[in-house]
Amino acid sequence: MSTNHEPVDSAILDRLERCSPSAVADTKHESVETLASAIEPVHPDCTFAGTVRTVVLDPSALWAPVQTLDTALEDEVVVVDTDDSVEEAVWGELLSTYAQSAGVRGMVTNGAVRDIDGIAALGFPVFARAATPRGPSGRDEAERNVQVTVGGASISPGDVLVGDESGVVVIGRDAVEEVTSAAETVAQKERDVARLIHDGQSLEQAFENGGMG
Repeated sequence: MSTNHEPVDSAILDRLERCSPSAVADTKHESVETLASAIEPVHPDCTFAGTVRTVVLDPSALWAPVQTLDTALEDEVVVVDTDDSVEEAVWGELLSTYAQSAGVRGMVTNGAVRDIDGIAALGFPVFARAATPRGPSGRDEAERNVQVTVGGASISPGDVLVGDESGVVVIGRDAVEEVTSAAETVAQKERDVARLIHDGQSLEQAFENGGMG
């Protein structure tokens, strides 16, 4: 669980976004968790890195997280915990439009979303367990800014999520700077191996000479 809730510098988030979740996962850092593959991008352009803001919804009476989104800050990612309920959508095009205008970097939920075409047209990163046209029936948010479990991963306010078409990883806030540097090292090694393969080395040679052997 994070103990440091200071905002993460946008420059660090940009560096993480360029690294990819795969590079972050390959750091094997103890503060990195991978969300289950059931949490999927809803369109192909879903690369993001952002600071976590959480909201918990009552699975028996889901509601769009309007109040949470109204208080969200630039460079944050909204994490919506529905306790895996996917009967009703908790997010759609209108919330994505507002989030994008507010500088929010993405949304991740273990629930369902809708308006996929509209979200894709915006290019706003959204990850969810399912899609449904059915809207929410509730009116309230259960809790805000608390630790949640989404996709089997423990996520706290102030943590950082990194996502792309391969999935999402969470980095504990206290380790963000360390993991960012380590992920950049991993990404550079991968580029070195790719270059060596292009130069004609065997896969085994390229891995060894690129520092991944």
